[in-house]
Amino acid sequence: MVFYEKKENLSKLWDILAVYAWIDKEVGYCQGMSDLCSPMIVLLNDEADAFWCFERLMRRLRGNFRCTQQSVGVENQLQHLASIIQVLDPKLHDHLETLGGGDYLFAFRMFMVLFRRELSFGDSLYLWEMMWALEYDPDMFSTYEEAGAATDRTQGHKPRVKSTCQFGKYKRANLKNGANAVDGPVPISVFLVASVLKENSQKLLQEARGLDDLIRILNNVNGNLDAKKACEAALKLHAKYLRKMQGKKP
Repeated sequence: MVFYEKKENLSKLWDILAVYAWIDKEVGYCQGMSDLCSPMIVLLNDEADAFWCFERLMRRLRGNFRCTQQSVGVENQLQHLASIIQVLDPKLHDHLETLGGGDYLFAFRMFMVLFRRELSFGDSLYLWEMMWALEYDPDMFSTYEEAGAATDRTQGHKPRVKSTCQFGKYKRANLKNGANAVDGPVPISVFLVASVLKENSQKLLQEARGLDDLIRILNNVNGNLDAKKACEAALKLHAKYLRKMQGKKP
């Protein structure tokens, strides 16, 4: 990006990532954080403003970067993705398993950097805004408060019942169908990745003869993904998935 050819802009990026690694010692710095941070610096002239926007974004996404010897941060999302494809396109799921891709680790990057590599700069910001609007929850403000302050405000206080019209479209559908997983609601990013796989299903079935072919086909998505169409496809897959799961209930 031309913006980062200027040393002062690159220095801002390094400064913000270094300070974040210092205040969040559990996660520290991980590859992919620069993809999430860089738009903040482009959009906001003040380095402090850019830092705090990035820090709030990481409160939402830091779980993706928490890795142990036993698991990777996005493991739950990868498992959800596998379950969704198995329901919506069992033939593709079986083919991926045959290729050795049944763990869906090939989708790791899409989850980690929220499609920053698959979309242009402008489209990636458009996609983020659409995702968060669709997932909007009126109570999400509490995740942006300091932990102690949030606890003090909510302790002993019963939140008032809200109308579902206050929630984002994706969130409303989950509430209506009781579709929250045991470990929390499935983020819309999972259905976005599923929509990419479904869009390329025939090509994957016909041309992928190994993991290298699989990765090559998905890499061709880079720069060619349409943010609006991807969101529309994700919502359709989500609705279809909910219908199928409802049909399986006794």
